Amino acid sequence: MGSETVETAEETETVEAAETAKPSERAEKKDETASHREDRQVTRIARTPEALDNRLSAIESGKEAKPDWIHLQADCRLDNLRTEELARTIQRLHGCVLRGFKANNVEIKKRKERRKYWTTIAQNGFHDFSDLGWMKCYDSPYVENYDYITPYLEGGIEALDPYLVYSSVLGSHDYGVEDFVTTKLCAGVDTIIEPMSGTAEFCYQGHFRYPEFRYLMIDLDEKAKAHVEAKPWLEGTDRQYVIADVLDEDIWQRVKSFTATKSLSYIGKQSHHLFDAKQLFRMLEVATNYVDYFMLETPQISLPSDMDSVDEMTRPEMEDAGFEVDLIDEDDGAPNPFTNQMSFRLEASNARRERTLFEYHDWTVWSQPTLVAMARLLDLNVVFFHSDHEEFISVDDAEEVEDSDCLENVTFMLFTRHPID
Repeated sequence: MGSETVETAEETETVEAAETAKPSERAEKKDETASHREDRQVTRIARTPEALDNRLSAIESGKEAKPDWIHLQADCRLDNLRTEELARTIQRLHGCVLRGFKANNVEIKKRKERRKYWTTIAQNGFHDFSDLGWMKCYDSPYVENYDYITPYLEGGIEALDPYLVYSSVLGSHDYGVEDFVTTKLCAGVDTIIEPMSGTAEFCYQGHFRYPEFRYLMIDLDEKAKAHVEAKPWLEGTDRQYVIADVLDEDIWQRVKSFTATKSLSYIGKQSHHLFDAKQLFRMLEVATNYVDYFMLETPQISLPSDMDSVDEMTRPEMEDAGFEVDLIDEDDGAPNPFTNQMSFRLEASNARRERTLFEYHDWTVWSQPTLVAMARLLDLNVVFFHSDHEEFISVDDAEEVEDSDCLENVTFMLFTRHPID
């Protein structure tokens, strides 16, 4: 897609990328803002409250199209607004952007006021779980409530919603369906499959951008299914959430019958590591017989044995509320340097008590070389997503691999029986 002129409320200029967030070693989010995508997204800048009001009014009246982002700078400060006025402004922003807004000029020193600021925005349809800024699902008309802090303040650790906490610290928000189906390799894909889907963020966020696609989610977690089905999906979306074992070939035959033209399957890094070697090998073999493109999110290339026994995941709003969240090795679960196997838990805690949100027993970090070896045994073609080029590149292309960020960040490996040009 070609680049677009980025206009501001006062002048035309280049938009700087949003500030990066602190990465985690074990569940690495993209620690850069994917600024390579800025050239195909429109960002409007407002430097005064008056400029913001004029911009929002123009969009609300239909005189201007919604931009992807609105970037608040200089004197256009949300921290100067009272809670009620902040809520009204956020509600207007929600209806006037496709993706979200950026407000890096906010500085609130008092904990209680920071907490109120965060919850007001989260209750009015935006989350900051991405490195890119305060986001909503692409052009979503629904004002979703991302606030998991208020229930904690009212009911303590037991009142935390584990799925919302998981999404805030381990969810993958920076990359989505759009990034992959716009590549040359995946051109023509119109069916998205999310095995081991859990909270199904990939499908759910993707369906707002591509409501005409078909979406099939598969998992064994009945509670996760209920969580996903309770979300406000666009009416008429062709979707199913199936309780099934992804190692069962029958479910992949169902995937094939569900596919319209071409299919892309995606499994996040927290899921496929639950498999042992035989299970992962079987899934690669079976799935690629029924889907066109089978993709796994993989962590940055590193030795799991180099990871800390406690990996801090605490977000600023958690700290302000008085609790923390960590990934903690079980007593006998330290990473094995030969097998990359480990056991750990996602735990929330405060000064009074601890609560295990999710357990990960016998979790194996499947390194990229191992995945490539399995693919070769199965005669599969294997490529990786080069975030700078926004294309899938052969893992055998030494120059492109060296130029990529796979050593620092998560990447995406795709397996297919189709020929690779």
